Amino acid sequence: MERQTNHKVQFKSPSPTNNLTKAKNKTLRKWLLRLLSVAVLAAFAWQFRRLSAELDWAAFRAALGRPGQWKFLVLAVVLMPLNWWLEARKWYILLRVFLPWPFARTWRTMLAGVSLSAATPNRIGEIGGRLLVADRSEWPGVITSSVLGSVCQWVAFLLLAWPGLMWTADTLLRERLPFPVAWLWPVGPLLLAIGWWGGMPLLLRVLRWLESRFRVRTEELSKGLGEVKIGLMARAGSYACLRFIVYCTQLYLLLWFFGLELPLLKGIAGIAGIYLVQAGIPMPPGVNLVTRTELGLLLWNDSPEAAVATLAAFTSLFAINVLLPALPGYFLVVRRYRKHEAL
Repeated sequence: MERQTNHKVQFKSPSPTNNLTKAKNKTLRKWLLRLLSVAVLAAFAWQFRRLSAELDWAAFRAALGRPGQWKFLVLAVVLMPLNWWLEARKWYILLRVFLPWPFARTWRTMLAGVSLSAATPNRIGEIGGRLLVADRSEWPGVITSSVLGSVCQWVAFLLLAWPGLMWTADTLLRERLPFPVAWLWPVGPLLLAIGWWGGMPLLLRVLRWLESRFRVRTEELSKGLGEVKIGLMARAGSYACLRFIVYCTQLYLLLWFFGLELPLLKGIAGIAGIYLVQAGIPMPPGVNLVTRTELGLLLWNDSPEAAVATLAAFTSLFAINVLLPALPGYFLVVRRYRKHEAL
């Protein structure tokens, strides 16, 4: 008869070295998140202080005193939530290809991105802010969908802003070009078509190269990008176009609030053209405000009153559309930090 031997399963207790390493990593993560939270808050405070210093408060008070002007400011502020709702819907459509997030989480993550974007050129810090409140395993989907969202923004630029620039800058361009300005009008849609038909294959080729060269796993991203059809991009692009119209309308209202009364269609077209030019030249926020002001004066009016109104309108729009939503976004980042600290 065989002897039966009882074997006890022995669990290996963690070594003191492993425990010490984990403790060090946890402490390091806590301090990094603390420093990041302080940096976000400092960036917000710096932007608010700089904008307060640049704003012509005398002109602002004078604008407030004019009868009937308040409605323009109120409408510009009221449009701010619509502006960001359209942005969230655009990103939500693209993100769902990669991650099954509900819209509420997409909205919160977008606000967190705004908090980090306030002090970066063309608000490229938005992606970093979104990553702060996403799990590490979700980063590839967040990054890819955010890049696709930026592509959709260029749909708005090339379909709406390019014709607006050609229309409002017609006189300036006519003096400098050896051919009719009308020849340039189809360039925007043509670039858009080239970008769609050539951009997606190029992106997939880059992913394959990353996988072969650096052993980066890109199967899920490649599969997700395969689901990004032209219909999906058209839907996201329509949200981008609507948001761009809202954004330009907000600035148009603020220009009227500060006393620069522009015709409706040509005024909004000029604003769209200014944002197209500025988007192609990545600069820190403090510099691009000056650039936008100079372009506005070139298109509209170079009088001192127009200069004051233009700078005040661009400055106020930045405060309304970026700094105000950055506040709840900052607290979302802090909440994420506290959650990690509790782990």
